[in-house]
Amino acid sequence: MMKKFLIATMSLTTLGFVAQSAPIFTENFNSYTNGTLLGQGTPPWTITGTSGTNPISVASGLVPMANTGQDVNGAFSSVYTGVDGTSFYYGMTINLSAAGSGDYFAHLSPAAGNSSAFFARLYAQATAGGFFLGYQETSGTGTVVNYGTSVLALNTDYRVAVAYDFVAGTLNDTARVYVDPTSETELNNTPYLSDTWTTATAESAVFGTINLRQGGGASASTLTVDNIAVSAAFADVAQVPEPSVFALLGIGGLALFLRRRSLRK
Repeated sequence: MMKKFLIATMSLTTLGFVAQSAPIFTENFNSYTNGTLLGQGTPPWTITGTSGTNPISVASGLVPMANTGQDVNGAFSSVYTGVDGTSFYYGMTINLSAAGSGDYFAHLSPAAGNSSAFFARLYAQATAGGFFLGYQETSGTGTVVNYGTSVLALNTDYRVAVAYDFVAGTLNDTARVYVDPTSETELNNTPYLSDTWTTATAESAVFGTINLRQGGGASASTLTVDNIAVSAAFADVAQVPEPSVFALLGIGGLALFLRRRSLRK
């Protein structure tokens, strides 16, 4: 009985570890000190570019963002290299109090410190009754911003998940944006919008950071960002990231739980 108990403990602990380590990057900002975001986190958030105007900060576990100012990036534990035929995902919880005429507030970059190669850009644009979310693969000749058509409400939390598809060949990667996914399986959700590559700028085969951006003037939105997740699995970004039951129990708690069950048999 003890042998079975130890095997079960080791197996379930391993499963718990795998579940926790699947995301490439997660951040809920709950452990951060109120004030500037730069320098907080492991690895620490760093500045994108050089502007120190209107620094991005943390306030009670949220990251407020306005128009015009400092941009920041959070580096992954290791650079992710895409494989043709697979997808890469990032998600975050957003709440817009005001929408501008159209600008992006989040994107991916190939490496920390990169101040020009911005991919998988997430936009917001004001419309009657609220705002639209939009997506742009990157900048360059022929690029367009693809906006959804469903109006989203201001002062409302939305879980947004972006899916980036690595497609064999050049200038043909695709993407989708989901709003409040109801399932952790991507195929069970309807995209808010879908995108195909339109610009002459080449795709990136690697991603190394998630970026938060304060756009310019009247084009940018005022919003808060929370619960960021980046992963090769849709399930990791579709919902607000939470510790697994194994992490909450801890190895000792899990062992005690299993031992009690074994003694009842």
